[in-house]
Amino acid sequence: MQTDAKAFSVALEPPKGDPFNPEKKTLLTPTYEIKHIEKITLIKSLEAESEQFTERHQLPLAPFEYQRSGTEPGLVLIFNQEAFDDKSYRLGSRRDVNEIINCVSRLGFNINDKCIFTDYTRDQILETVKAIVCEDLSRFNSLIVFFLTHGDNFNMLHAHDCSLQTHNLWEEFSKCPQLEGKPKMFVFQACKGDSFSTVSEDTNDKIDLVDDSTFQSDYIGPDMLIVYSTTEGNVSFRDPQNGTWFIQELCKNFLAYGRRDDVVSLIMRTTKCLCRNYYHNEGDIIKKQMPVFVSTLRRKFYLNRTKERNVWLQLLQNQDNLTQKVKELERKVNSLLQEKDKRGK
Repeated sequence: MQTDAKAFSVALEPPKGDPFNPEKKTLLTPTYEIKHIEKITLIKSLEAESEQFTERHQLPLAPFEYQRSGTEPGLVLIFNQEAFDDKSYRLGSRRDVNEIINCVSRLGFNINDKCIFTDYTRDQILETVKAIVCEDLSRFNSLIVFFLTHGDNFNMLHAHDCSLQTHNLWEEFSKCPQLEGKPKMFVFQACKGDSFSTVSEDTNDKIDLVDDSTFQSDYIGPDMLIVYSTTEGNVSFRDPQNGTWFIQELCKNFLAYGRRDDVVSLIMRTTKCLCRNYYHNEGDIIKKQMPVFVSTLRRKFYLNRTKERNVWLQLLQNQDNLTQKVKELERKVNSLLQEKDKRGK
């Protein structure tokens, strides 16, 4: 088991054997992964409107959710950092990218090769963000950004050459006029230190869930959901074959319940599943991981309009109508009873 913080040694070339058969003891390496195991799914840009997902305006929205006046459900961006100048290669990250692509595509988002950025330097990342913000984003009803990399304390993320902070990624989007009033979600799969959570009951040490700088008004704006794969100071686990615990569980829950539940509920469900079902034994220590999120959302954020939620909204409407009719009937009955009492007197 590896983390997105500590370095580990890898061989330059893979030994013979099957990496999915433990008995043959094949050592996974960057070269072997790229050539044989996991290749990032390439999706060509679809120019024809008939080949793209569009917002289904015929389905109604609830008054408590974000309005969706654009033509596309949302813009999805993936920053995938695998190789670094001074850090270890992140084996398994490609599995995460493919799971994200599969997940958002099945939920009705248009994602292609122009939305995936691999092994960018710090300047390339910042220039890419600025370029995207300058584009016409009015057709998108939401923004979802994934950033997969190594990380450190105080919201530090590692690019290919050096570091940047999480707010460097989201502050440009938070100031974008065409994204104003629209939900913006940022998912950071990265370690936030070298420590770890355990199931021990012997410690009463207090921990910071997120770094204090997250809440600075210069950085965070309204209608934002910031999701960290782990708490401040702790590692985030990554399986070289299966990807990171958090991204894999997140995609499972989004696919299973994303057509029905709002995003905050999905994140809470993911947190519950990750805390309950995932652990790593190291001697007598059982290591755990707990995601954390910060929200300034002002309404319910749903990934898309769906027939399932349409049926639910209709049931709620029918329930409201029935409740009103019952109240009207109750008033009439009370009125009749009062008239009867007056006649009896």
